[in-house]
Amino acid sequence: MEEKREIHVDPMALAFAKIMTIFTIIGIILMVVPAVFYFMGQNQYIPLHVAAKYWHEPAVDFWKDAMHETVHGYDWIFQNLQYTDCQSMIGVLLLMITPLLSMFAAIPKAPQKVYKILLLVAAIEFIISMVVKGIF
Repeated sequence: MEEKREIHVDPMALAFAKIMTIFTIIGIILMVVPAVFYFMGQNQYIPLHVAAKYWHEPAVDFWKDAMHETVHGYDWIFQNLQYTDCQSMIGVLLLMITPLLSMFAAIPKAPQKVYKILLLVAAIEFIISMVVKGIF
């Protein structure tokens, strides 16, 4: 007869995993749906044939060669949300911050104060790294 085992998963880990799952699914949908329209040629900020031509280049050169622009940070996404390729970047942005959202969701469920402090420190480091990189 097969023995049944009960597995206990900490509420902190469940909260983290639940938020990761939910926002990963939402992020993928927000990334893929506009991308389908982009690849169908609808409302493109950077025409697909131009993007393909310069895709191998570093970002600075890509923007210079493909769009004759200099881009700093990610504000260009929000300034061009009428285009499908920029809309797709919202999903990428959500996927990028999903671990941060998961950390914040796990903090109230942490079983001990030390875990709350560690999660908060990790979240602050995450935010600082995004600010330093110019993401926000």
